[in-house]
Amino acid sequence: MLAGTWGLEISSARALLRTSTEISSGFINMLSATSPKEAITGAVSRSESGAYSQVAFRQLLESESKRSERSGHFWQILLVYRTDTQGRIVQMSSDVAQKAIAASVHSFRETDYVGWYRDGHIVGAVLTVLAKESMMQVSTSLQPRLKEILRAEIGVEESNHLQIRVCQPHELNGFESGG
Repeated sequence: MLAGTWGLEISSARALLRTSTEISSGFINMLSATSPKEAITGAVSRSESGAYSQVAFRQLLESESKRSERSGHFWQILLVYRTDTQGRIVQMSSDVAQKAIAASVHSFRETDYVGWYRDGHIVGAVLTVLAKESMMQVSTSLQPRLKEILRAEIGVEESNHLQIRVCQPHELNGFESGG
């Protein structure tokens, strides 16, 4: 093989892989992405509300978990959900869900991810790269602030049914089985 032709062979091989099915499924976005977030968000983008779908959000959770494990950084997840009188997690009305998502998107940093942890039931926000010393402060400052924003947006009665919880990634197991 001649020197300098290796890149051409790789490009040709990639071009052969790019069938119309792969292009429509987002494969091209995964190949041309410059970061994991771009790859995931390119394949499955945010909705008009600014939130990621459950599939994209779960992929972002997995990616953040792996990245944090390698780098030694910490992260938390904030969950907003509605409960009934027995304390069970129930579906949010579309109005409440939209307001919870909007409040979350506008309350957190651009580097944090907001999306559906469980479609229609639990809105999640991945709070990325935290210093270990600031983790408790994040919990004690974000929860009341978000609760006040939601109370102003949806009213006291409805906001009393909303729960806001900041937890560690390993604490998500309880929410997998229904909370």
